[in-house]
Amino acid sequence: MTTLKDWKENKEKWLERDFELMTKDTGWKERLQKDGVSIWQRSFADDKNDLFRWRLPKVSANHKEVFDVFTNQMIDYHHYWTAEYTGGYVVKELDENTQIIYQQFDPNKPFISKRDLLYIQWSRKIDDKTIQTSFRSIVMEEFPVPNGFERIDWWGGHLFEANADGSSQLVLIDRENQGGWFPYFMMNLIMPQYLSHQFNSIIKFFEKGGVNAHEKLANSQNSALKYKLLL
Repeated sequence: MTTLKDWKENKEKWLERDFELMTKDTGWKERLQKDGVSIWQRSFADDKNDLFRWRLPKVSANHKEVFDVFTNQMIDYHHYWTAEYTGGYVVKELDENTQIIYQQFDPNKPFISKRDLLYIQWSRKIDDKTIQTSFRSIVMEEFPVPNGFERIDWWGGHLFEANADGSSQLVLIDRENQGGWFPYFMMNLIMPQYLSHQFNSIIKFFEKGGVNAHEKLANSQNSALKYKLLL
């Protein structure tokens, strides 16, 4: 996981790296193709958990709307494509394009701990048709891991691109180190199927009207208050 100091020193370099990973195929290996969407995988020396990538060629909303949902309203609607998500909140806004976010997850499976996630997200406009957001797990002394939780170490990125017909494309990169006793080889094995379920849920979310047709997660603020009480 990174510190705020690490992020300040590397944020531009990390944006460029994520953009290249989301737009070029060098080094990627195709793992799964489903419903016209390919899921790609590649390894890195710093973590045994692999990085995954997919591209949705047509999302039924313009790229600014999709960006707004995934970057500004994730804590309200994340449960529609990640069933184990139980709530979250904005910890701090560093500027209009940079936020620190906290989320909690309950896999509700035997022998698997609850998970939480503390990450920084920062965005940039590439051009009038393209917006990018990058994500890194972050360490903050004032946000220790609550009892009964394992903290996810996450590296992510999203690319939001406009299509000529008013729809958009969404590219995602995702690497998750779940911590605890969750083995890396299991994560590398199950991620393609998990992501295929996730991208179908995202497609349906926007096909059915996006935020105008879906309810916000009612207990998101309750989760935040519970976490604060544990500090």
